Amino acid sequence: MNTWVENLRRTIITNKYKHIIVADTDKLFDYYEVKDAFEKEDFRVLNSKSNIEARVIYETEMKNSDKKIILLVSKSYKILPDIEEKVHFITVSLNMLFPNLDTQAIKGLSFNSLCMLSNFKLYSVLEHNQTIKFLLENLYNIDCDSLKHNNAKERIINALIIIFLEKNGINEALVKYLTSLVAPYIPELIKERLSSQTLLKYLQSQWENYTKNNLCNIDFTNKVLVRNIGYLFAFQHLKPVLMTSAQYNEIPSFLKIGVYLNQEQDIDRELESLTDYLSEQADNIENQREQWFSIIRILSKAKLLSLDSKNNELLRKYSKVEDKLNKRFQLFIENDYSSLFSLSGVRKPVVVSRILDYINAQPEQRKALIVIDGMNYWQWNILAEILNKENLDITQGASLAFIPTITAWSRQAIFRGEKPNLNEDNSKEKELFTNYWQRQNYLTHKIHYNRFGVANNLDIEEISEEISMLGLVCNDLDDVMHGASLGNVQLKNSTAQWIEQSNIIQLVQDLLKKKFCIYLTSDHGNIEAKGVKNLNLKDKVGTLSRSKRHIYFENEILKESFIKEHPFLEYGLKNMSLYLSDNSAFNQENHTVITHGGSHLWEVIVPFVRINEK
Repeated sequence: MNTWVENLRRTIITNKYKHIIVADTDKLFDYYEVKDAFEKEDFRVLNSKSNIEARVIYETEMKNSDKKIILLVSKSYKILPDIEEKVHFITVSLNMLFPNLDTQAIKGLSFNSLCMLSNFKLYSVLEHNQTIKFLLENLYNIDCDSLKHNNAKERIINALIIIFLEKNGINEALVKYLTSLVAPYIPELIKERLSSQTLLKYLQSQWENYTKNNLCNIDFTNKVLVRNIGYLFAFQHLKPVLMTSAQYNEIPSFLKIGVYLNQEQDIDRELESLTDYLSEQADNIENQREQWFSIIRILSKAKLLSLDSKNNELLRKYSKVEDKLNKRFQLFIENDYSSLFSLSGVRKPVVVSRILDYINAQPEQRKALIVIDGMNYWQWNILAEILNKENLDITQGASLAFIPTITAWSRQAIFRGEKPNLNEDNSKEKELFTNYWQRQNYLTHKIHYNRFGVANNLDIEEISEEISMLGLVCNDLDDVMHGASLGNVQLKNSTAQWIEQSNIIQLVQDLLKKKFCIYLTSDHGNIEAKGVKNLNLKDKVGTLSRSKRHIYFENEILKESFIKEHPFLEYGLKNMSLYLSDNSAFNQENHTVITHGGSHLWEVIVPFVRINEK
């Protein structure tokens, strides 16, 4: 149970009384999850609209009942002495649960936002404006101090995109603050109430003005704004504008993602637009994980288009951009990757070893973790497109696999909930999964682990109603990937076939019907690689493990000897491991193979997705 809901439960429930009257001053029981938490404790939750109705409910429903009942009353309710003798009366509020945050600033936030806030340790009381700033910085990663610096208008627009299009929700206090922030810079944006709809309407009109006559009030070429504007077009929040050839040629290449020439825009035109946008991002992307988690979604869309294109010149252009992004990604890995393991997983599981910590912090009563072995992000896009047609609520995100990206370590990291033991493989993941949840005070009979696949359909009806934490693993795609001798085109087709034959869509729907919230991820991705050499007997001496993309040496001397004898390799090092960082493989020269084990972005950035019913 989430921290703040658990605190609320402990505050309200008493062993002495079965009947409780709660003055719910901030409408905490309006959150479905709160009411559900008490109903799971066998309380019947009743609501009264007036003091007279509260008296009637007490006399008719509570007074002579042996069942546990909570009666919700207004904050103005005055309990009478004859009732007070028979019930436990308590007033609850946000201030009681979040004493260091201003109540008016957090009132009306989404349930998930309050869950995130309950995991922060605050040691001083924040006033209203301080709380607003705290919310912006910690719920939305907005640097408030930088908003009014150079390019303030573009910085504010960028912040609004993040805030209104994130799924953390927004309350009246934040809307009021943002409205006052926007007013001096973009008064036309607040003629109507500030919201995601009015923001997108404003951006659409400004984009149309910019593309047709180059007259608008914001600078779409500003680097602060370009990334998220491209994101809005890539995922259809904004609509591209039809242009003439002359107009099209005037648009910067990195903004062509928002324009098109024909009503029936073909694959190559869309791929070219995305490629130009990605090329611009490759020059400006920083060592910030959130930027990489956003760019992988757009790169995946471009990748799938490239697999359908027959335009060799365009494919070479795309391939260069992908290589360029990967080289930049390797700098991020070299400079920042190791430090990410010290981050808490409560807000986001930046690395896969924090996935269980993140799930544990979420409020749902029943949770299912699905791990699809070897699925990279563009393969997830194929699955996501089908799931989106099923009217599901899908929150897309990403996490970073353990490097070297081999199943033995990266999947072990997921189920261990911490860095893997390099002397072990993933054969004990069921035991690791159970041990983790037992440490979180889950009873053993409420934890279940299983595998499923094309040859092993999972019968959801066999899963006990008592199970509240479910772990599922599918190895099919990893097997398919290693057998795809014809490269990514074959892998794309095989992925679509696997989705159909594995019945994973039905599995998701069945789990949702059982009231599971689903978290779906992969232990590592994969890459189409080209062989540079087979490992010979001498190369293999002293290696404790190896794949086509990594080698784990017995000692430092053997590792240094290998490096000296293979100066042509592009690689990374970690402890006794050497892993390839480009798209090469330890395989017969020039032979194509799909594999994993290295640090290429397609291997490392994996989907981490939350699926609920709408």
